[in-house]
Amino acid sequence: MLKCNLKVFIKILVLVTLVFITNCSVNNSNIVDKTPEAEDPWENLNRGTFAFNQTFDKYLLAPLAKGYRFVFPAEIRTGVRNFLSNLSEPWSSINSALQGDLKNTGNTLARFVINSTIGILGIFDVATEIGFEKQKEDFGQTLAIHGVGPGPYLVLPFLGPSTVRDALGKITSLYADPVTLALERNNKDEWIWIGMALKGIDFREQNLEKIDNLNATSVDFYATLRSLYLERRSSMIRNQNTDETDPFQDFDVE
Repeated sequence: MLKCNLKVFIKILVLVTLVFITNCSVNNSNIVDKTPEAEDPWENLNRGTFAFNQTFDKYLLAPLAKGYRFVFPAEIRTGVRNFLSNLSEPWSSINSALQGDLKNTGNTLARFVINSTIGILGIFDVATEIGFEKQKEDFGQTLAIHGVGPGPYLVLPFLGPSTVRDALGKITSLYADPVTLALERNNKDEWIWIGMALKGIDFREQNLEKIDNLNATSVDFYATLRSLYLERRSSMIRNQNTDETDPFQDFDVE
């Protein structure tokens, strides 16, 4: 039942997002994002979703993240983070191939093999220690490389900042990610949701002070996060390093 409802929900989102992509990216050039500028025609709607997400964070996500930090030592949290990150490597490798980046395709596959074996299912990031640096690629980046513009800024319930293009990337990953497909084929859909929840809690735990400080010092927290997110995505598409103060730098946005 859950599997059926999930697929119906995803199909609806795909159709809606494709319509937005078609309407919003016609006038974009075939070059990937340059200096990011906020295109936010749905700001009122986005701010409503943002307020919902802030309430969700205040009463559920942040307390869970604090409890997670309190209960589990840093070594265990790092192991969980590495394990979840390792599961994203096959999809990252596929996107590198779709972008024509054969070097990172091989690098990402090597990371997955090394960490899944020597690193004990990815719990230990052995690959980075021996010189195979992580370079995450997702379908939103792939679309950008092939000339699809970002479209309007979009705040998603629970998931937070996005663009129309990145929202399509997130939806596509639910269909095409090899790990997700393997879980679905084995009727293990619940592990998809558990993984997503763990990623969210882990991200919030990593950034408890950073996000709270940003919130406390920002005149407009919504606008601050929007700017940081768009800059982060633009840097990722150009394979550039990001500012260490960026709360999105350690987050798998897809």
